[in-house]
Amino acid sequence: MKSIDDMLLFSRLVELKSFTAAADELEISRSLVSKRISRLENDLGVQLINRSTRQLELTEAGRTFHQYCVQLAGTVNDAINAVSEIRGKPKGNLSINAPVTFGQTILPSAIVEFLATYTDVRISLNLSDQFVDVIEGGFDIVIRIGTLKDSTLRARKIGSTALHVYAHKNYLEKYGTPKMPIDLKNHNCLAYKHMEGGSDVWRFTNPSGDEEIPIKGNFIAANGVPLAKAVQAGLGIAMLTDFTMDAIKDNNVVQILESYSKQVVDIYAVYPTTRKPPLNTRLFIDFLNEYMSIE
Repeated sequence: MKSIDDMLLFSRLVELKSFTAAADELEISRSLVSKRISRLENDLGVQLINRSTRQLELTEAGRTFHQYCVQLAGTVNDAINAVSEIRGKPKGNLSINAPVTFGQTILPSAIVEFLATYTDVRISLNLSDQFVDVIEGGFDIVIRIGTLKDSTLRARKIGSTALHVYAHKNYLEKYGTPKMPIDLKNHNCLAYKHMEGGSDVWRFTNPSGDEEIPIKGNFIAANGVPLAKAVQAGLGIAMLTDFTMDAIKDNNVVQILESYSKQVVDIYAVYPTTRKPPLNTRLFIDFLNEYMSIE
């Protein structure tokens, strides 16, 4: 049984990308985590982790072995959830990945409320604006915002958000207020790296149809909060989700081009199709869907 425990530990270590984080989560010492991984490598007769780099980097054998460890962790969770369904009470782990800003603004209160009801569930939340593979990452649920690519994964729409264009009053007083999207060519536009359609194009809607406007500026970021802070500081103009700007709460930051900016972006909960969605997954998606409708 020790080897199975070590395989589960290896799966979590890869997901967390840190010996310290894995140790903190399991409430054991970092040296014990390292010792158990070394024991697993000795049992297998191969090196799983490249220790010559600062970051946690898997060897080829480690990447292959990790895929099976993820399946094992999924089977263990399935077993726990199957028993939970029989006893009618959810229990066990629920691993979630979400975009950073959404995970910082919307999810915390939702998770607190969910765990207050389902006290035997343990949620692990990972935040990243990078595209994350649900299965390889070992996640039960991945939150994605925007158009979904073709996939063998299941997805359920849990809500939507709007994209608006924002600027600080000081910036507008200094450089003028754009009246039409085309006017943005004369402004410093702050770009979101993962914008659907590309970071150098903003989409607008006008009476004659959709319009794509090339933009340029001196700041691009992979997360919305730094852009919102830059807008607040008067650096330039940005197109951001409403929940990103809600986190700033600055009355001097105003919407512009309101009659042209009416983009609604859907929010999805994506989960694997390799097995029946466990009770924890189904309950959280149902809860988040209701929570988002209230929000």
